[in-house]
Amino acid sequence: MPFYSFCFLISLSFLSSLCGEPDPFSKPFDNPLDDPLLPRVLIIGDSISIGYTPRVRKLLRGKANVHRPKTNCRWSAYGNENILQWIGDENWDLIHFNFGLWDWYGWKQENKATPESYAKSLDGIVNKLRPSAAKLVFAVTTPPCIGPEKKVNFMVSDEQAEAFNRAALGVMKKHGVVINDLYSAIGKDRVKYQRGKNDVHYNDAGRDLLTAQVAKVIIKELKK
Repeated sequence: MPFYSFCFLISLSFLSSLCGEPDPFSKPFDNPLDDPLLPRVLIIGDSISIGYTPRVRKLLRGKANVHRPKTNCRWSAYGNENILQWIGDENWDLIHFNFGLWDWYGWKQENKATPESYAKSLDGIVNKLRPSAAKLVFAVTTPPCIGPEKKVNFMVSDEQAEAFNRAALGVMKKHGVVINDLYSAIGKDRVKYQRGKNDVHYNDAGRDLLTAQVAKVIIKELKK
């Protein structure tokens, strides 16, 4: 780590301790004060990404300034409506984004997504991200829970999830977007990593696994 970056981080840590906040390394919506010598990364996504964002910041401390929108980015059509607001007029070196769980389960949506509508929304998102000149990385969303999800009380089958994922991968292939396959990272270990059979969210071990995968891909792509 460059000496300047080390001093910058020590100063930031000292100021945070004096004020009690913000704390980007434990609070996902507390975006860091940028080190101007480091690349800028934006993470866009749902509550799964909210869970791993501060941990990614810790792993990439001294290597990247990691930001995210101060909100749950929800489903793909919602993302397509709000993506320009989230990226703002700032310069980003890499944007890591994902949508999927909300599309599968239809939380808070009047019209439930289909693989076709999902692909259309993702295509709109990528087209709006491309002018940013940032490296784009799409994270294939994590698997559905094993049983009926607790809010909507129905199951998303592996076949349904795979249909959505195929649609997403087709869009990303068309645009040449890098893939970070978080679905495969969890694989068949949902019982081990998810909080329960009716919960799509992850325990600490699951968050650590996702964090390592996200950080690894970000660093790999920043080096290219």
